[in-house]
Amino acid sequence: MYTNEDILFHIKHYEKELNESYQLLGVLESGIIKGNTQVAESSIEQIIKHIKFVCFFTSCFLDIASSLRGLVDCETNWERKFYLKNGFVVIYESAKTFGKHQKEIRNLIMSDFPELEEKYKVITQNLKNLKKEHKYDKIIATFRNKAGAHYDENFEIYFENLNLIDKPISVKTLSDFSNFLMSVIIFWSDFIDVFKEKIEKDMKNAKEKTNANNI
Repeated sequence: MYTNEDILFHIKHYEKELNESYQLLGVLESGIIKGNTQVAESSIEQIIKHIKFVCFFTSCFLDIASSLRGLVDCETNWERKFYLKNGFVVIYESAKTFGKHQKEIRNLIMSDFPELEEKYKVITQNLKNLKKEHKYDKIIATFRNKAGAHYDENFEIYFENLNLIDKPISVKTLSDFSNFLMSVIIFWSDFIDVFKEKIEKDMKNAKEKTNANNI
């Protein structure tokens, strides 16, 4: 995702996906759709939570992609620093949020959706590799605390950290993490689809059982 046209294409695509997911979230949270069993109701609540995950990671992707697009067209050094700064903060927050829920998602997949386990392992390993390659703990996390989300009162510290990421490799960092986020979005969307099919099957079985008992 390096040319302006490529980046714009992905931004438009995932902005549409985000709007559709958010609309679905509103429908589900309104209570219009209800499960016919306690298990189905609980599963719908789980889907709502996972749609929120999709929306969060999609917005993170859009922020990074927008930063990449800005880097393609920027004309001044400060513009370049600005877009890199925004991108690095989003990388930090998205990776931190993914890690926070990683164990919970893995346990759910292993217990209820084993067919997705291998895909999930690939994603988690990719994140581990990216964090190592781009020095997440040493550079990205430190930058976020010193010059990204928080401005250090000591301007020298702030400016040194800002200059630390103002390098050509940082564009690759943003691009690599944007690709990772795309894989997360695709996985989570597939996960929700499988979850949805499971709910529909359970609800259908419950309805058939109820009808049989009423005969």
